[in-house]
Amino acid sequence: MLPAHIIILPEDGNIIDAVADHLTPDGCDYSRNIVIFPNRRPAHFLRKKLAIRDGSAIIPPNIFSIDEFIDHLYEIEHIDIKLEPIDAVAILYKLHKKSTNPLGGKGFIELDSFLPLGLKIFNDIEELCIEKVTISQVKNIDQFIEGGIPFQTSNRLQSLSYFYDAFYKNIDQSGYSTRSSRYRKTTEIIKKFNYDRFNKIILAGFFALTKAEIDIFKTIILWNNSLLIFKDGTGIDEKLKEISIEYKLSLSAYGANEIYFYSSPDFHGQVFGLSRLIKDKLDNGLSVDENSLILAPSSDGLMPLIHNCLSILSPESYNVSMGYPLFRTPIFGFFNNLMELILSIYEDKIYLLNYVRFILHPYTKNIFLNNQAELTRIIFHTIEEELSQNRTLTFLSLKEIENNEKMLLKITAKFQEMGSAVTKEMIAAHLKEIHQNTIGRFKSFKNIGDFAKRCIELLTYIYEHSTARLHLLFYPFSEAFLLSLHKLSKSLIKELSFNDLNGYFIFFKKYILTCNAPFEGTPIRGLQVLGFLETRNLTFENIYIIDLNEGILPSINESDSLIPFAVRKGLGLPTYLDSDKIAEYYFETLLKSAKESHIFFIENDKMEKSRFIEKILWQRQKRDSTQEDKSYIKPIQYRISLKNPAPVEINKTEKMMKILESFKFTASSLDTYLRCGLAFYYSYVLKIRGKEDITGEIEKLDLGIFIHNILRNYFGKIKGEILNEKNLSIVKMEKLLESMCKIEFGNDLSGAAYLIKKQLYSRLIDLLKKYYIPLSKECLIKIEESEYKLLTKINSYLLGGRIDSVEIRDSKTVIIDYKTSANENNYKINFDKLKLENRDSWQEAIGSIQLPFYMMIYLEDKKIDISKLDAMFLLLGKNVINEKIELPFCDDENRISENYETLKKTIFLILDEINKADMPFLPPKNLKKSCQFCDYKDICST
Repeated sequence: MLPAHIIILPEDGNIIDAVADHLTPDGCDYSRNIVIFPNRRPAHFLRKKLAIRDGSAIIPPNIFSIDEFIDHLYEIEHIDIKLEPIDAVAILYKLHKKSTNPLGGKGFIELDSFLPLGLKIFNDIEELCIEKVTISQVKNIDQFIEGGIPFQTSNRLQSLSYFYDAFYKNIDQSGYSTRSSRYRKTTEIIKKFNYDRFNKIILAGFFALTKAEIDIFKTIILWNNSLLIFKDGTGIDEKLKEISIEYKLSLSAYGANEIYFYSSPDFHGQVFGLSRLIKDKLDNGLSVDENSLILAPSSDGLMPLIHNCLSILSPESYNVSMGYPLFRTPIFGFFNNLMELILSIYEDKIYLLNYVRFILHPYTKNIFLNNQAELTRIIFHTIEEELSQNRTLTFLSLKEIENNEKMLLKITAKFQEMGSAVTKEMIAAHLKEIHQNTIGRFKSFKNIGDFAKRCIELLTYIYEHSTARLHLLFYPFSEAFLLSLHKLSKSLIKELSFNDLNGYFIFFKKYILTCNAPFEGTPIRGLQVLGFLETRNLTFENIYIIDLNEGILPSINESDSLIPFAVRKGLGLPTYLDSDKIAEYYFETLLKSAKESHIFFIENDKMEKSRFIEKILWQRQKRDSTQEDKSYIKPIQYRISLKNPAPVEINKTEKMMKILESFKFTASSLDTYLRCGLAFYYSYVLKIRGKEDITGEIEKLDLGIFIHNILRNYFGKIKGEILNEKNLSIVKMEKLLESMCKIEFGNDLSGAAYLIKKQLYSRLIDLLKKYYIPLSKECLIKIEESEYKLLTKINSYLLGGRIDSVEIRDSKTVIIDYKTSANENNYKINFDKLKLENRDSWQEAIGSIQLPFYMMIYLEDKKIDISKLDAMFLLLGKNVINEKIELPFCDDENRISENYETLKKTIFLILDEINKADMPFLPPKNLKKSCQFCDYKDICST
């Protein structure tokens, strides 16, 4: 039989009601009662319960979480500072550097490397302290473990015992304390506590206890005014035995309440299913209030839950109270973008790819100019446009951006179109101010305290000078960031510094990984959205649980401890098995106290339902004498068609036909049409151009244009001359390359630009040495034209082109087109496959129509015979530059005329097809081949 001051409620019992029923007030005054819960949240519900029950104003009892109660008792006798984990790491780091045998050797000497290790050490020694493990036990752990422990583990534990001993001696001498040191000392302080002045002292809702808590409970049990309220559940008998109370479990199977299971192939299915349940409830006139709970064991799904489920409710009708990792927030993304930008600075020039990422972050591009965020958006998007047009430029100084006349004039023109009075000077000043308040703040730091202060100043600047504060959840996220940064700026670690900026940034990222935004909310209003531990000792009528999968609840048992499992058992420390028991106990008591529960889980080839679900299903199978469980689970199904709709042909309108009547056809436009009629329509009729992005790399297209410019300049100066070794000057090519690279890439080459310059030197010098000079010794070569522009009309069609080079080789004129590619298949024509009568063969047989098109307009312009003309590509992308870079129009010289006539007819058939009013623009037959790299695949949904 249980002692009178021990109450064990049934599994479906209500802890809050039980505590309220056993308080001893003086009228409406409950202040001579103390209530201690494992956590803080039940206090809100208890106060509400008492106020509603008494129906009048009350003086509430003294309600503590166990941590608050320990602090209260401790501070009666001690006046010191309770350390934050980051303060503890600072002390441990100093001890680490003094150690003759530092943990991890030299691998953790720098603070940024030591931080995660330091947090592990702190957690471990805190656990040793609160579990009242002695130094000698840690040092002599071998004797507690059968078979001993490996040498490396033993060595690690010796290092840990050094920290365990030195750390607590250090903080005692320095006037500091920690959570565990307070617990340990309170085991003695509580024996002197004057408990007689209270009517009742209640400890309620506890399950797992540390050694220090066990000692405290054993003391409180002896008080005549104490009352301990527990809740029946799996494992409670073992826990009661630890405080010398014998109890026989009296567990019931799940059955009195209604439990529904829903399987989903992914997380979004769970959220949509939950949203549908809540909406149905509201549509039926039922309330979703504080008696309803959404339990989200993992914070990963909080944002989808808020956006896709809670959005059907008004913000006042629900309360979110769970932690959300700060590293998942947009504020962390903003800091991360800035830090990547700072680290990319080279000789006071910034890497433009990282600069654009930073200025286009929603917080940066919405900084106010004349109280208008849209003006800054226009500025930064115009800068992006300008920089993307010169993608060979990879680095610029901030001054070069701030004083770029062309860019400033373009922005000013846009403002004038809007009717804005913002001047060029105001834009430059605004840019400079943003740069100084963001990038400028992060160029150097004195120490960690200064770094934290600069982060606070930057976040405050963004709050005060941008639309960021209007963004959803910015306030709780920024408040949590500021609190974390403030702790850093006041911590014992603040005076430590790093040798370079990267050290500060790595430290920042690792520190933020340990921080959460609390989402404390209003605890007793509306639908409650809680994490698992926040539900302890609370009772709800309706429960909705998402993500009830193995590895989430119970969580994956990945120990973040330096103490191995066997050693933990030997020292009497909790293991992952104990964590699983805690999860099982609180899950069962929560579920059995509800009237109705809806449980969602993911079931696919990577995730399986939680063992807690399996246990309930097993009980139902036994009850119903069945071996199958599918009848208890409702699958959530929603159809997502992953098949893209086929692109639709586009009929020609009268307006399109007018555009085509005056259209100048080029070889590129015909190649585009041959590949895809829709691509021709989007590109040349609608003139839709793909957005140019800054990739941080020199694009093939940009490089091709640059090489063509070099060759035009070089060969243009020797136009009309017979080529020989003398006028094919290597020195002149080197000088031309040097000057043009300076113009294109700037004076200070680095990274991709430097490598491109080296490759250009090698490739173009080889073009002279290994192709043109040897060729000039075999035949007479003269540059007839360099970048020859043509515009002519044939059969009423306006045709134009720009030929890279026209050369006289012996008695023949040869059209040359330079290609930076090495792939012959992109340009080659298979004359054997080409059949005029078979339209489908055109695209298959023709790699590019460019050479026959150039031949046709050149013949029309010069009025010469086809027998005197040839054409070829020079593939400069080939691994080796020699005569094999030639890709001629036709391999067989005897068939040039015949094949040309075939291609000429094909070209006019294509032109007639394009200009045929009743012939729509058609998608390609082979979507996979044509659409993969097309700029318009998003429009066509391919």
